[in-house]
Amino acid sequence: MRKRSWSLFIRQKLQQSKLTTLMVTCFIAFNLLLVSVIVWLAYQSFATVTFTEISKARLALLNESTRRGFDFITSVTGTAYSLASNRELSNLLDTTGAGRLTQIHQRREAAKILEHTLVVSEGITSVELYTDAFNGVTVATADRIYPVDTITSDPWFGTLEQADAAWVPLKENASGHSLIGYAQRIFDSHGGTVAFVLIRLSREDIISRFADLPLVLDGQVLLVDTAGSLIMQMGETEMAETTGSSDGSSYPKMAVGREPEPVINQAWLEEHAARGGDGFEVVSGPGGSRLVLYSRPATLQWRLVQIIPVHTLLAPVKTAGWQVLGVAVLGLMCSAVLAWLFVRGIVRPLKQLIHRMRQLEGGDFDTRIELSFTEEYAHLANGFNHMASRLTGLMDQVREESRAKREAQTGLLEAQIKPHFLYNTLDMIHWRAMDYQARDISRMIVQLSKLLRIGLSGGRLFIRVRDELEHARCYVSIQAERLPFSIDYDERIDPRVRGCYIPKIILQPFIENAVMHGHPIEGVLRIRVEMQADVGGPQGKVIIRITDNGQGLPEGWTLEEACGIGVRNVHQRIQLYCGAAYGVLLRSADSGGVEVTITLPRIDHEEKLKLWLGGESA
Repeated sequence: MRKRSWSLFIRQKLQQSKLTTLMVTCFIAFNLLLVSVIVWLAYQSFATVTFTEISKARLALLNESTRRGFDFITSVTGTAYSLASNRELSNLLDTTGAGRLTQIHQRREAAKILEHTLVVSEGITSVELYTDAFNGVTVATADRIYPVDTITSDPWFGTLEQADAAWVPLKENASGHSLIGYAQRIFDSHGGTVAFVLIRLSREDIISRFADLPLVLDGQVLLVDTAGSLIMQMGETEMAETTGSSDGSSYPKMAVGREPEPVINQAWLEEHAARGGDGFEVVSGPGGSRLVLYSRPATLQWRLVQIIPVHTLLAPVKTAGWQVLGVAVLGLMCSAVLAWLFVRGIVRPLKQLIHRMRQLEGGDFDTRIELSFTEEYAHLANGFNHMASRLTGLMDQVREESRAKREAQTGLLEAQIKPHFLYNTLDMIHWRAMDYQARDISRMIVQLSKLLRIGLSGGRLFIRVRDELEHARCYVSIQAERLPFSIDYDERIDPRVRGCYIPKIILQPFIENAVMHGHPIEGVLRIRVEMQADVGGPQGKVIIRITDNGQGLPEGWTLEEACGIGVRNVHQRIQLYCGAAYGVLLRSADSGGVEVTITLPRIDHEEKLKLWLGGESA
């Protein structure tokens, strides 16, 4: 019900709209849709191509940064190796048989070597020495020499026991920054381990290596080892907690920072680390899509994984898209103005046509339209002018027919005097025949008088069935007096049709044909008239059948080729008054003779008759 009301409302609004407004609105809507689709497709295509090229350029930069940024690894490992091979430091770590003061002196000298190494080595946070050589002495000032048992509980110490040197993850320092370190064994002259050198690197130390490549630090940057474990994170989110690596060590794990969940997880890192190559892909997650780039492993088999929000990369493209959209909207506004001017020129002839139509409605049949500049409007103008000319001719014809009708009505009134005189004359002959006892003549005169009265019927076109049957009986009675053979006339009438209206004098012509052309072999002409009501259809019908026992129709006879005037006259009158669906059908009966079928509308009362005759006199 609601859909129907909406459709009705829209239809009413469209009917109330002007053609100019409707055409301009449709033009703007179509062009707006077209421009929107074109701009969207262009933006998507341009954004895709641009995004791909930006991703490739970023990946190349990330690979170069990985190669250049980890060059400091060589200096770190070299520093550790120089300490491990420093003969002076090895001698200072040999405290066998030395007194307490000597050990204190050796410790101070070893601390100076560590301090000197830290000063001359760039990008190193701390250089520490772990040994049990100085466990028997203590110093008043803090230095970077610690007992071995301070690191034995660290998870990475087990890895160092299986190798001479290793990169190891470290706990956070006092400032809370994550650290990584490089540990190196120091051997004595007998090949035994006398100490461990630990070089600490902070996140700032590593980030400083990429200071000359600022684009590499956009977004979130992860430092991943060969096992796919996260070593360090740079960028938006701080790290917390740890996760174990495949070798038993532990690395910092991404913490919950500004993002509720990490964009990539440990499984993703391990899967892509196993490939060994570089690449990029778009990963969807909370807060939108991210571009994830992973570089080729560096010399140390470390790689960088960079995570950048897609909207950050496409920000310039979106700006360009809005600019293109603005130009498109401006062009659309200009085209709308041009469309309005064009539509107004198209609609102007229609307004002229409406003006001329109103003049025609007012009775000005001489109005005409000037030819337009388009073929369609020229056809409309020619059609309107032809219609106006036809209307002028039809009005003249109606006036002429009205005048002829009035003259015919006047003639009819004058002619009514003649039938009245004829009736009086026939009545006088009837009484004179009665005076001479000529009853047969009197009877014929009475039948003839009834025949004429019903036939004329005061100028009416339709009469009731009972009057038409009386007219047929009068004719049969007159013919029976003069013919040499007998006539057996029979009527079988449905009571429902006796009061119906039918065109007058439609039975007599067919009865006359039976009388004049039937020539019955057996000497008695049998004529049967049957009438019945057919209730099928919205109007209902009256079916009349007239049969005789004559010689039938000639072979090949058709109604169109009939020479008689009466049969064709009845058929034409029925179709003229009632329509093409009604009429007369003649055929040879199966038992001999002719069967006439007349189909008429069922008209029960006077009001229905007036509707059939269109208000004319019945």
